[in-house]
Amino acid sequence: MKFKLKKSLFMLIIIILTVFSCSTIKEQIKLPEAAQKIKPKENDYLEKDVVLARFIWEDFYEASFFPAKILTEASEKTKDEYEVVSLTGSPDVSEGATIWTKDVILESHPAKEEELKVGIVILYTGDETAKNDEDLKNSRWNRGVILNIDELYKEIVSIKGGIYRTAYDIHIRNIRISDVPFIEPPTE
Repeated sequence: MKFKLKKSLFMLIIIILTVFSCSTIKEQIKLPEAAQKIKPKENDYLEKDVVLARFIWEDFYEASFFPAKILTEASEKTKDEYEVVSLTGSPDVSEGATIWTKDVILESHPAKEEELKVGIVILYTGDETAKNDEDLKNSRWNRGVILNIDELYKEIVSIKGGIYRTAYDIHIRNIRISDVPFIEPPTE
């Protein structure tokens, strides 16, 4: 009888600890002080402390940026690299993966029609299934250059991007503008 009572009590404690210790990676991360000073953007689906960090590929057009949180700020000591943790996953990058990278977009915002001009660098997600803010905040982002805005009245711009530097039509809902750092178009 005592053994069954102890075993039941032990199982109850395990269940309680499991329930209270379960949380997402987003809730478990303590942010460095500098990362907490990032300004929130109006009408932005990304939280104020979320950055976009390059986790894979280095080529200008192929680089993939994922929503991340900064664990360690870039400094002279870290050779100007940030330590970041991914807040979302893909077949290439796991949620919770940590890396060191210099390529971090500290501030960005959803694009507005009036700021889209031929030749500027944008961040885009090719995920056409991203229909709402929840989908967009978990999207993988790439860099591209606007080629044509003739269909802007349809909320569509033509961009150059991807592995083959191909022209794509992208809905402005799937475009972000990098504020910090400002990204110059590549010289080709």
